[in-house]
Amino acid sequence: MLRITRIIRKTLLGIAMFAIAGTAFGQDLNSALNLTYQEQFEAADNAFATLSKSDPANGKYYYYSGENQLASYFIDPTNIPFEAIAKKAAERYQKGIVANPNEPLNYVGLGKIALIQNNKAVADENFAKAQSFLPAKKVKSTLTKPDQATLLVRLAEAYVQVGSKDSALVFGFLRRAEALDGKNPELYLVRGDYWFYTLNNGSRAAENYKRSQDFAPQSKRARVRLGQLYTRIRSYQDALTYYQDALALDPSFAPAYLEMGFLYAKMNQPEESKKNFKKYLDLSSSNIAAKRRYANMLIQTEDYKGAIEQITQIMAMDSVSFNDLNRALAYSYFEEKQFPQARYYIGKFFTNAPAEKITAKDYLYNGRILIKNGQDSVGILKLSTAFQMDTTNVDLLNEIATLYLKAKKPQNAAETYKVKIQHTNGSVNDYYKMGRAYFDAKNWPEADSAFAKVNRMSPDFEPAYLFRARVYANLDPDTKEGLAKPFYDKLVEKASADSVKFSKDILEAYNFLGYYYLVNKQYCESMGYWDKIVAIDPANENANSALKDLKPRCPEFKSANKQPQ
Repeated sequence: MLRITRIIRKTLLGIAMFAIAGTAFGQDLNSALNLTYQEQFEAADNAFATLSKSDPANGKYYYYSGENQLASYFIDPTNIPFEAIAKKAAERYQKGIVANPNEPLNYVGLGKIALIQNNKAVADENFAKAQSFLPAKKVKSTLTKPDQATLLVRLAEAYVQVGSKDSALVFGFLRRAEALDGKNPELYLVRGDYWFYTLNNGSRAAENYKRSQDFAPQSKRARVRLGQLYTRIRSYQDALTYYQDALALDPSFAPAYLEMGFLYAKMNQPEESKKNFKKYLDLSSSNIAAKRRYANMLIQTEDYKGAIEQITQIMAMDSVSFNDLNRALAYSYFEEKQFPQARYYIGKFFTNAPAEKITAKDYLYNGRILIKNGQDSVGILKLSTAFQMDTTNVDLLNEIATLYLKAKKPQNAAETYKVKIQHTNGSVNDYYKMGRAYFDAKNWPEADSAFAKVNRMSPDFEPAYLFRARVYANLDPDTKEGLAKPFYDKLVEKASADSVKFSKDILEAYNFLGYYYLVNKQYCESMGYWDKIVAIDPANENANSALKDLKPRCPEFKSANKQPQ
C-alpha cells in the first residue's frame, strides 16, 4: 500500500458539495454529504442507502456512499484495517456501475482504491475508463461541463490523496477542470491541498484556499484548511481566527473543534485543548474514531484516569476492539501507577500485535512495566530493544545502565555507557559514569582509560583523579610500587581548590600517602601526612596511632625533641 499522507483525511471529505446545490436533489445529497464531513459515517451510510432506494439508477449516490466508506478509514488509518473498508467501498462503486454504467465517478473510486493498494495497472485501467466519458476528437460528451470538471477534479484528488509527485499529471487535470468550470470551489481546495501537503508551498496553498472560499462564501471547509495551514507555520492566532470563523458559520461543525483541540495543545493550553476535543466528541458521539481521538488527547495531556474511563467506554461499544486500545490502557495504567493492570494490557497488546505494528515506545513501556512488576532482567531486555529500534533515544541508555547497576551488573552498565558514547560525542559525565561502572566491575584498565579521558576533557574535575588513584591503588595493593602516588598527589592539588567540599577525598589521599611513606620507611615524610590528618580530624585514631608509632623512628623528630644533658 502506498504511504498515505495526512491530506487524505482532509480531502476525502471534500465531496463536490457545491456543484449540486440549489435543487431538491442536491439538497438531499448535500445533507448526506454533510454527515460524512461531520464524521457521522454510519448516519451518512444510511442516508446514501435511502437516496439510492429512492432513485436506484442514480450512480452518484453509490459513488458518494463509497467515498463515505473510505473517509471512515482515513480518519484513523493507523488502526483501521484498510482491506475491509476498501471492500465495502468497492462494493458501492460496483453497484453504482451496475445501476448506471454511464456514471464515470464510480470508475474513479475503483481506481483510487487500486492506487492506494499500489496496483497501478488496475488504477490506470479504471481512470482511463472514467476519462473515456470526456469529449474527444469528433466525439461529444454526454456530461455537462460542470460534471466534466468534477470528474477531472476527482481524478486529480485521487493522486493528491496518495501524495503523488507527478505534478504535471495533477495540475494537468486541474487546469482542464478550471477551463470547464472556473468557479468550482472543490477545484481550488484540491489544488491547495496539493500545494500544501505534497509540494510544501504554504503561500500557494493559501491562495487557492482563499479562492475556494471566494466561490463559496459559506464554506466552513476552506476556513478549516486555512486554519490548518496557519497552524503548521505556527501562526497560531491566525489559525484560531479561521477556526472561529468556521464555527460562526456553523457552531455544530465538529472538525473545527477537533482542529482547535490540536491547536490549543500546540499552544500549551491543555484545558482549552481538552474542552474542544470534548466538544468534538459530543458532536460525534456515535463515532468510535472520535472517542479514540479524545482518549489519545487525554493521554497527551496526561489525564490518564480520564483516558482509562474513555477507553473502557470504547471497548464496551466495540466488541472487536482494536489492539491499540490495549496499548493505550497499558500506558495509562502505568502512568497511574497501577502496574499489575498495566502488565495485563501490555501483554494483551504484544500477544495480538503484528510485528510491524510494534513501536520502540511499546518496548519502552513494556520494559518499564515489567520492571515495576519485579521482572527487572526481562524489563532491561525490552528497554534495550526499544533503543535498538530508536537509537536517537540515547537518554534511555542512562536508564538501562542505572538498572544494570541496581542489578549489580556493573560491566553491563559500563558497556551501556560505552554505547551511548558511541552514539554521541560523549560528555565528561558519560565518561565518568562509564569509568565508575568499570571500576565497580574491577575492570581496572577500562576504568583508568575512562578516567584519563575525563582528565583530558576537564582537567579540574576532581572526582576523576580520586577514582584514578583508587584504580592504581587496586593495581598495587601492597603500595610498594607507589603506582597510585602521582594520582593522589594530583588529587590533593585539585581538591585544595575547595578543601571543605573535598575534605573526605583529601583525608583519603593523606592516608594513602602516609601509608606509602611508612611502607617505604620514610618515617618523617609519613609523619607529615598523619599530622595533616590530625589537623583536620583530631580524633582520628588511625592517624594518632601512626604518629605515636613513628615518632621514635623519625630522626628529625628525635633531634628536635632531644633532652639537653
